[in-house]
Amino acid sequence: MIETAVMSHQQIRERIATLPRLDIALKNTPLEEARNLSRTLGGPRIFVKRDDLTGVALGGNKLRNLEFRLAHAMKDDPDTVIVGLDLQSNSARQTVGACNKLDLKTILVLEGRRPNNVQGNLLVDYLLGADVHFAADQREQRAMLDSLAEEVRTSGGRPHILNDNPMFDVASAVAYLEVTLEVMEQLEARELKPDYFYMSSSGKGSAGIMLAKKLLGADFIMQAICATAEFDLPSRTARIANETIAALGLDIEVAEDEVINTEAFVGKGYGIPSDAGDEAVRLFARTEGIILDPIYTGKAAAGLIAHIREGRFEPDDVVVFVHTGGTPAIFKWNELWI
Repeated sequence: MIETAVMSHQQIRERIATLPRLDIALKNTPLEEARNLSRTLGGPRIFVKRDDLTGVALGGNKLRNLEFRLAHAMKDDPDTVIVGLDLQSNSARQTVGACNKLDLKTILVLEGRRPNNVQGNLLVDYLLGADVHFAADQREQRAMLDSLAEEVRTSGGRPHILNDNPMFDVASAVAYLEVTLEVMEQLEARELKPDYFYMSSSGKGSAGIMLAKKLLGADFIMQAICATAEFDLPSRTARIANETIAALGLDIEVAEDEVINTEAFVGKGYGIPSDAGDEAVRLFARTEGIILDPIYTGKAAAGLIAHIREGRFEPDDVVVFVHTGGTPAIFKWNELWI
């Protein structure tokens, strides 16, 4: 383990470089100041980190994670990647696109029933050529993952179940540790420093930004907005951060009481749009031409907007909103925008 005081960007990047990695995503995505949005809200300076522009399969945050997840998977020399995710999963779409880049077959086991009208991420999954299966619940999904892997082996193939990949959580945190460095450098070029980060996260990506804060000795606040009430967020976020610390060979610790994450903007439930989230999607679109989605980034933006309206910020505060993608969901929920 490396005794860890404040580290430089170069030192952090050297630690990240010790992990196996593929080159899939477009990195150094733009940092765009949302002046019209800020003026409309009477709020702080808002900068949008455009991680919806990472390239493959319409982009999004998962492509950065997949550089590490799939690098670990390639140790097994697979010809087929199998993954179980939600019916309208952004991760599923980006996984299929990334596997296409690597000349790997992808089998998706999605929780839910195939809709009569195929839209959103599911439509893109089919366009990308995934072999799509549907499971009624997580128990059936797990059984199908195992049985499909066995079918691949029986036919002479080499399957890798991505859900069992030990980098599944850590990869997200490492990716957003690196994203934080990008943002800091992009702001430094403007002679600015961040005061707040806002991000849709259930504990993985935000763990990386929290880790960056500790390693850099920075004083910004990482405010995560969770799109589900499924998790014990302080425990989960701290666990993932500390697993990432171990993977990087560092000697620090993230405690549960350092985690700032809220379920206050989930609304009626995971995967269900909310009035506040829908308003945020429209506001970003109609002030900045930036398209959010109503399931993840829209709800995170709803949290930011609510906090601005509550008067939490000073006019010259610098707030970074991490846009994690999810654009295809606007087509699934097309009736919301008409």
